Amino acid sequence: MPTAARVRKSPSRKRPLASPQEVAPGVFLGGWKDALTFSGKRFCVLDEAPDDMPAAVHVQIYDESKDAPIVPNLDELATEMSAARRANQPVLVFCGHGVRRSPLAAAWYLHRSEKISLDEAYERVRSVRPRVETAREWIGNWESLE
Repeated sequence: MPTAARVRKSPSRKRPLASPQEVAPGVFLGGWKDALTFSGKRFCVLDEAPDDMPAAVHVQIYDESKDAPIVPNLDELATEMSAARRANQPVLVFCGHGVRRSPLAAAWYLHRSEKISLDEAYERVRSVRPRVETAREWIGNWESLE
């Protein structure tokens, strides 16, 4: 009686996603390391602009003392990102690791430019970068985003 051939299963590996991720045509989300090699318009959303920051526009979108987003700055950022896209420039929004601040900025851009809910925008962001934290998960006073 013939024996069945054994099928070897390869071990399941969690591969890191290629970074940065594209959340909309020409709009990318990433972390600090992505900004070092990105060719296009870069927007840094860290709370403070580091001295060794790659060439980028710095926009503070979170006020740690109030544990709240800075909505006028998020709107300004979305406007600047849209202007860069109209000029056919690829755009990268980045923070330290691409988990909190830059996902908020990317979701806000989608929310404003595509007129979709912030929840739907975060779903889009998470579809390409699953490990992001939504504003509800890390900002105490996130309600001002509603």
